[in-house]
Amino acid sequence: MGKNDLIPVTGAGVQEPDQVWDRILDWMGEPAQVTGTTGDNQKLSASTTAKGGLSLFGLGKAEVTGGGGIESGTQSSVATTRARRGLTQVINEIGGSEFTVLLDDFHYMARTVQAEVAKQLKEAARQGVRLCVAAVPHRAEDVIRANPDLRGRVLSIDLAYWDRASLAQIAILGFGKLNVILSEDVIDAFAAEAAGSPQLMQSICLQACFEMDIRTELPRPRDVVISPDRVERIFERTAAATNYRTLVDILEGGPKTRGTERKMYKFKDGTEGDVYRCILRAIAADPPRLSFEYSDILRRVGAVCDGEQPVGSSIAGSCLHMAKLAADKQPDEHVLDWDETKPVLDVPYPYLVFYLRWSGHIR
Repeated sequence: MGKNDLIPVTGAGVQEPDQVWDRILDWMGEPAQVTGTTGDNQKLSASTTAKGGLSLFGLGKAEVTGGGGIESGTQSSVATTRARRGLTQVINEIGGSEFTVLLDDFHYMARTVQAEVAKQLKEAARQGVRLCVAAVPHRAEDVIRANPDLRGRVLSIDLAYWDRASLAQIAILGFGKLNVILSEDVIDAFAAEAAGSPQLMQSICLQACFEMDIRTELPRPRDVVISPDRVERIFERTAAATNYRTLVDILEGGPKTRGTERKMYKFKDGTEGDVYRCILRAIAADPPRLSFEYSDILRRVGAVCDGEQPVGSSIAGSCLHMAKLAADKQPDEHVLDWDETKPVLDVPYPYLVFYLRWSGHIR
């Protein structure tokens, strides 16, 4: 399969299953509708043998003599319009071919839409359409959950976040090119905060160079000691280039209240906040993570609160509201996701977790 055989479509914004197949047909350049004309043409003739007047087929009087003749014709046509046929048309066009449909961001669809799309994906595959469905790691099972009949018929390819050892290699190789030797503890701290993102790891290393005023390769290898205070400054500099201020303000504010003030809770640093601030501070707590089971959220909220903490039902309901607010603010990214069926809170964007931890926004 070559690049030209790949048909990329996205699940973002899909409100009903037919939109998936319409997007595939759009890529193919298929018109929304086709108009055709069918016609009928008839000719009738008659011969005459005597002079006189003759009325024939509504033509009026015609003067004919001897062996002459007369002809009359009629023509009719009907215009018909045919709309796209969705899944059926896609199957007819690319079933059994080398074309492969890449359905990206399957997890962006609503659960009810996913269920119907999954049924249609099964039928498309049965008819020879090649399919690849992509989703973020924590929602990789959505297509199976939407249609259990697909279990055992789907090959899963896991493209997980980077582990800390792999992230550390970015620093080891990069600083090695600059003849800079950092301690293992510092490199490990960088990798831990990158939370699986190689791009974030590179950003941290770049800010470390700025903090140490290293812009070019050193003339010879040199051990560079970075104190804990400077490590924190490096993280703060990196967070300044990772701005989620507007989104965090929306999440912290929660949904609009109807005249009832939210209950406030005291934090161990002497500040206070409502349940939404409690959850954000729990996400920002040590150690950095991207996925939190319900029990993890409860434990982390308890760790940041001084004394009374929000009850479990309040935390679960607030996680749901925050996920909806994030989806409304950034519908094409899904930076925060609450799965009620597990239940699990996922923050698939390492940059957001990093911003919460080091921007000072909620501290």
